[in-house]
Amino acid sequence: MNMLRIRECLVAAAAALVLLLAPATLASGQDPLAGLDETIQEMMEDWSVPGVGIAIVQGDDITYAKGFGVKRIDGSDPVDENTIFAIGSSSKAFTAAAIAMLVDEERLSWDDRVVDHLPTFQLSDPYITRNIRIRDLMSHNTGLLRGDRIWYASGLTRTEILDRVRHQPVTFPLRSTFQYNNTTWIAAGEVIKAVSGMSWDDFVAARIFRPLGMARSTTLIGPLARLDNVAEPHIETPDGELMAVPYRDIDNAGPAGSINSSVMQVAQWVRLQLALGEYEGERLISEAAVNEMHTGQMFIRPEGLWSAVFPASDFLLYGLGWFLTDYRNIKMVSHGGNIDGMTALVVMVPERDYGWVILTNLNGANGFTSALTHHLVDRLEGGEQLPWNEVMKETFAELEEQARAQARQVEEGRVEGTSPTLPLAEYAGTYKSDMYGEIVVTEEDGGLRATFGAGFEGTLGHWHYDTFRSTWSDPVNPQEFLRFEIGTDGQVAVLHAEIEGSVAFTRR
Repeated sequence: MNMLRIRECLVAAAAALVLLLAPATLASGQDPLAGLDETIQEMMEDWSVPGVGIAIVQGDDITYAKGFGVKRIDGSDPVDENTIFAIGSSSKAFTAAAIAMLVDEERLSWDDRVVDHLPTFQLSDPYITRNIRIRDLMSHNTGLLRGDRIWYASGLTRTEILDRVRHQPVTFPLRSTFQYNNTTWIAAGEVIKAVSGMSWDDFVAARIFRPLGMARSTTLIGPLARLDNVAEPHIETPDGELMAVPYRDIDNAGPAGSINSSVMQVAQWVRLQLALGEYEGERLISEAAVNEMHTGQMFIRPEGLWSAVFPASDFLLYGLGWFLTDYRNIKMVSHGGNIDGMTALVVMVPERDYGWVILTNLNGANGFTSALTHHLVDRLEGGEQLPWNEVMKETFAELEEQARAQARQVEEGRVEGTSPTLPLAEYAGTYKSDMYGEIVVTEEDGGLRATFGAGFEGTLGHWHYDTFRSTWSDPVNPQEFLRFEIGTDGQVAVLHAEIEGSVAFTRR
């Protein structure tokens, strides 16, 4: 069953459950947030979320700001409204706002060519290189393959990452298809540096964090060690247990997702957005620029994860650093974030002048944040409340079953009783991809090991024939297949790694 049909069935089921599960319409004058603490705690238990921070803004007031659960699963230190989390890709809107400030100052325009500000910027397609605009960098419409492994745990600097982008495949024509991409946001950060003379980190700190009083927010991982009240990231292991993991250093991808903050501080950001660029009497961004960021730039097909987290939307668009959807005939402006061990969601309903931020210390908790978001809209709008937690549990259970079915199919495709063509020592060597860098394979203790970038190191177990499967030492990293190709001379010539499809690494 495809995800669109699943969504339709689940929403219909939710409507059918209203009579049994939905509370009565709110009585006049009743606090719409009454009992929210208990609801959040129940949802956390359902989704096994260790810790949550949430802040709600109504008008220009923060009407609710609390923490629940713990900073670390095996500890007792509680989360509160000032606990720091990684906000992941919710950072993208800050980058768009920084660009907007430069647009307001007429130091660039949304439709300037990227190469006019970054002359060395080059993609594999000359036409796109010449024609890609500033707004395209922030609209996920460039056609570039996602290519996250260029930056993720690679150890490369932002400059080095953009040097590699010229080898990043283009899989769709420019502006034809929504295809999520982080490297273009790194380029947007470098545009800010080229135009302002300040690094993206310094610009965001000076022009956004400081005016909003976000003194405990950071764009870099280093300052976290000097801060107190910091949540620890968690992942779910294959056996269903939660495990605390270290923060992932993604400083090199900063403009795409490296901000760390608390719900109380991100609530100031929500206040700025709802006030269309004004904060406590000071104009930081023009109303026109905020409206441009909140305007659709690219259509998104409601498939896969997108249809799961936006299950009741009649439209799904991407603005500039924001997803644009609707629920109950109300436009919603939002952006989530996921990075190792953390999930975030920032939501606004501009026409109703309210919004919120939800931060959690569990990787991939999108079902929880989406369920809570739809529940909050129901509360604040009044009337019947759909059982969104049950709907999301069913939706994500279906997604998990699809993933398990795919894993079973892979297992069933394994050919038993085969052995490598060559002695293991013959597979050792250095293999290079212009886009991703080097994979170094060594023979140790009768087996093979591989090192890839700065964050992937582990063993290669024989799968079948000349294919091996990695078990990386970092539990966050998934297992991947590596297939060795033997040339006509009987020697290994190419290593095909299953990274976003099959990527060829040539032996050096």
